[in-house]
Amino acid sequence: TFCALYFAQGIPWGFMAVTLPAFLVTEYGVGESEIGYLKGVILWPWSLKLIWAPIMDTFTFRPMGRRRPWILAAELLMSVTLLGMLGIEDLPGNIDLLVWMYVIHNIFTSLQDVCTDAMAVDLLPPDEQGKMNGLMWGAKMVGRGAGMTGLAFVLEFHGLDACIAIQTVLLL
Repeated sequence: TFCALYFAQGIPWGFMAVTLPAFLVTEYGVGESEIGYLKGVILWPWSLKLIWAPIMDTFTFRPMGRRRPWILAAELLMSVTLLGMLGIEDLPGNIDLLVWMYVIHNIFTSLQDVCTDAMAVDLLPPDEQGKMNGLMWGAKMVGRGAGMTGLAFVLEFHGLDACIAIQTVLLL
């Protein structure tokens, strides 16, 4: 489960960081400054990890466990932000909207990351945490590769909507 959650983080990351910017440059001639801006905003929401843990620890829904409601909410909201990208017409003309979708998506991804780490600490014995952390990071890297390479093929042959649909299904 931990690896699956990290894999789910990696796919949109790889797609948003590499595949989609390359597509925007080659297909629409989007400039370097817009691509730099687009890629730069991916990192900002990860600074919110500092505040997620205290919020998550303060507000819990015990019948579902301490972390599960947060993980489910984060995954659902990550999916919603991807679905929001389906409606973007004229991508080059709506870079600002796409940037905001990136930001919002990565806010929920950073929340899911913190929740998954906290759940691992809660559930795993200390002697297994290091090994699992390595496995989780590896799963995220495999997800990034799938997001970059696999979705590049999907984008080439089936278009952007198919890429977004696949990511959404995987997250759900």
